[in-house]
Amino acid sequence: MTERLKFTIRVPNKKILHTLEQRLERVQGGAGRLGVLEKLVLKLGIIQGSLHPVIQYPRFLLFAGDHLTGLKLSNDPISPAARRVNKMLLDETPVLKIANQAELDVKIIDCGIHYPLEGFIDYWLHKGSLILNRKIRGAARDFVHEASLTTHEVHQAIAYGADLINSYYYQGSNVFLLGHIGSSCRVSTIALGASILEVEPASLLHIITAEDEILVKNAALALKKHPKTHDPINQIAIWGTYQIAMMVGAILKLAEKELLMVVDDDEALLALYLAWKLHPEMAEYVLLAQNSSLIAQQVQRHIQIQPFFDFKISAEEGMGAIPVFQLLKMACEIFN
Repeated sequence: MTERLKFTIRVPNKKILHTLEQRLERVQGGAGRLGVLEKLVLKLGIIQGSLHPVIQYPRFLLFAGDHLTGLKLSNDPISPAARRVNKMLLDETPVLKIANQAELDVKIIDCGIHYPLEGFIDYWLHKGSLILNRKIRGAARDFVHEASLTTHEVHQAIAYGADLINSYYYQGSNVFLLGHIGSSCRVSTIALGASILEVEPASLLHIITAEDEILVKNAALALKKHPKTHDPINQIAIWGTYQIAMMVGAILKLAEKELLMVVDDDEALLALYLAWKLHPEMAEYVLLAQNSSLIAQQVQRHIQIQPFFDFKISAEEGMGAIPVFQLLKMACEIFN
């Protein structure tokens, strides 16, 4: 078995807060005039330990993959994650346009897409600039019959996520946005969420459609198939995906390097919760971008951190993280 990575995460020193508040009062001629923008810039200043907090080379990381259980519910010969990535390559999704307008460097990390992206001609046009291949396996296994990942693969994926952040850290990036691609993994999201939050799968959905009933049924089968566990690594192995594991590694490394992260969409929030179970102090480095989904509400209740605002954006690919970043950038420009 691969040895579990060790992360050393410290809580930011908040002694600088008073000086930051004084400077903010001088800049604005009084406290409270910028509302939530003040809270954003103060949080970034505390994390960076600086009276002049800055955003450098911001990165938007989208972790993509498939789950075999979800793929069996689809008749499409091209996997959902591959189909979505191809739409991004063709510039047919809004997320890349909005991210580019926000001057974010977007990277799609192939953690386990069940289709050769090389089959898309547009892949070669973007190769090296948009997609990073960190594929461990074609897709997470069918957890109705066996565990989704091996524990070795979980540790390997966590290491990949941590190494990815390390490389960007040494390039000077200090703010990161995290999101997820892969609708075939929704069944995994429901099962993993039900396991780690200790609730029934159906309780994680606002409205249960006919399609959702099948997802809930398969999630319930998987939960009955495998023994209960409270260990985050085993929970990822049994019910998770490669992108969840990589996001856990990325989140923990971001906290270890004392870097601000904006987290959005249910899969990224589950990764956040699993990372928190391993190292609770990492919550100091997080901005949450939503509160509308039932999974988001559950995660926030457990971690006890609330989003500064809730845009009620339920789209995938971490779309809600972008407006949070835009406000953070605006706050820095005013403060400096």
